[in-house]
Order: sequence, then structure tokens, then C-alpha cells
Amino acid sequence: MSEPPVKRKYDASSRRAAAAATQDRICAAAEELFVRRGYGSTSIRAVAKAADVAEATVYLAFPNKAALLDAVILRAVRDNPSERLDSVAAAPAAEVLPRLAASNAVLMARAAQLIALGESASLMYAELRPLRERAHRNLRAAFRVIADRLDAAGRLRVGAPEAAETLYAIVSETTYLRAGLAPDRYARWLAETLGAALLRQSQ
Repeated sequence: MSEPPVKRKYDASSRRAAAAATQDRICAAAEELFVRRGYGSTSIRAVAKAADVAEATVYLAFPNKAALLDAVILRAVRDNPSERLDSVAAAPAAEVLPRLAASNAVLMARAAQLIALGESASLMYAELRPLRERAHRNLRAAFRVIADRLDAAGRLRVGAPEAAETLYAIVSETTYLRAGLAPDRYARWLAETLGAALLRQSQ
């Protein structure tokens, strides 16, 4: 009597990799269209055509255009060699602001235009506002950790809450875009500006 065939374990790794590659292609196409046309004038159909996928494929990956823009921005935020804010916060106190400034310069060189697009679009499109609010909550929390780190080291000349709000106000895509500086010059300027605003003069 012959032995029953051995069932192979299903390996979904290649399928997941293909899906991730498709999502990345969709995001790349959407980024180009969002930047060139704006959020309102970019349709899912246009993104699908630019990515060379079916429109249904885009909707399988992203439930709506707001989710797609959010994914595009997150992709840009992650797709760069900037240092993570939690790593910045864990650095020696004297290095925190210079490293924050350097990290932000690298990040904004990649993502500032997209972040600004999302900010402006959220004023017109209500579906983007919860995503914007989530991003800002996360950013405020990260800056509070950095402010607390500097406060614990005795380096701040203001309270930690005020320092966190100062970081939130200054370390932004708007500041980067308005400054119009090359990333290395922007990093130096930002470190000096934050130091003057937040640190004790003796530091």
C-alpha cells in the first residue's frame, strides 16, 4: 500500500514579500502624484495606473486615499538614515540637541514636503484630521521625553513642559522649509537656536 503524500507546510513569506513590494510601488507612485498634483487632485485610479496595478489592488492595500497618504508620509519618515528620537533621548545630555538637530535635518530633507502636504490637506479634508492628530500626539510625547532628559541632567533654563512645547514648535517641517538651508547648515542653525532657547547659559 502506498504511503499518503506528505503535505507541505504553506510558506507565506514569498507572498508577503510580493505584497510588500506592491504596496511600496503603490506608495512610490502616490508620492509622485501627491507632490505634483496635490492631495485633492490625486485619485486612486490615477495612483493605480501610475503603479501599474488594478484599482482594486490599491484598495486592498489601503482602504481609502487618506490611509494611502498616511502610508506615503510614514514611508518617507522611515525611508531615511535619521536617528530615532528615542535614541536621541538616550544620548548623553550634551549631545541631545545637536543629535536632534542633525536627525531632523536628515528627516526633513526626505519628508518635509510630504508632511507639509498632509498638514495643508488636513485643513480641507476631515478624513485626514485623525491621522494628523495621532502624528502630533506622538511627536509631542517624543519631545517631552527629550525635554525630561535634559531637565533631569540640569541643563534646561525653562521647565520641561515649556521645553517640550518649544521643541514641538521649532522642530518642524515648516521651519525647515522656510529656512531654505542645506541640511548640514540647517542642522547647525537648529542646534544653535534650540540651545539658545532652552539651555542654561553656563552649558
